[in-house]
Amino acid sequence: MKLSRFNLLLCMAILMATVFTICDVTSCSSVIHYASNISTQHIGMAMATVVIAPLATYVKENSTILPTELADLALKYGKIKILSVVIEAPTYDNNGVLIEPGEFYNYACRRPDQGTIRMMMDFAKKGKTEEYIECFIKNIVVAGDIEKLKTDGLVYLGLSTQVDNFLKPYESFLAKA
Repeated sequence: MKLSRFNLLLCMAILMATVFTICDVTSCSSVIHYASNISTQHIGMAMATVVIAPLATYVKENSTILPTELADLALKYGKIKILSVVIEAPTYDNNGVLIEPGEFYNYACRRPDQGTIRMMMDFAKKGKTEEYIECFIKNIVVAGDIEKLKTDGLVYLGLSTQVDNFLKPYESFLAKA
């Protein structure tokens, strides 16, 4: 039986998920996303996504945004979400001891108001991607290393690829009345 490239990648992801006993929605969507253009790099990225839970824990535990700052932001803006951009994952030795802390940046984001959503939708409809992302950064990102976001292209790219996911509600649907 000959496996297609998609099935091969999917099998590898399931195997990795079994080995690490971590499989979540992010893993599955990553596998499906990368299955269409398979390369060694894509397989590596898909496999890295399967083990995202320990990385997310590490990033959360070592956040540069202090809990007191988050509490103040929550009082000022309401619900706050942390958007993390990992440039380089931490490195561990065979015994699980941290060798290199990696490079990551955390950004506190508030829930957008209707005016911000209207402005962003207008930019999106006109295909003005740069203005769309800048509007997100100026109006929704309320804490984090903003200077790094302005000067480092990888940090900017990492944050900009998550804008649409951040703005989606968990679920919305139409039902027959």
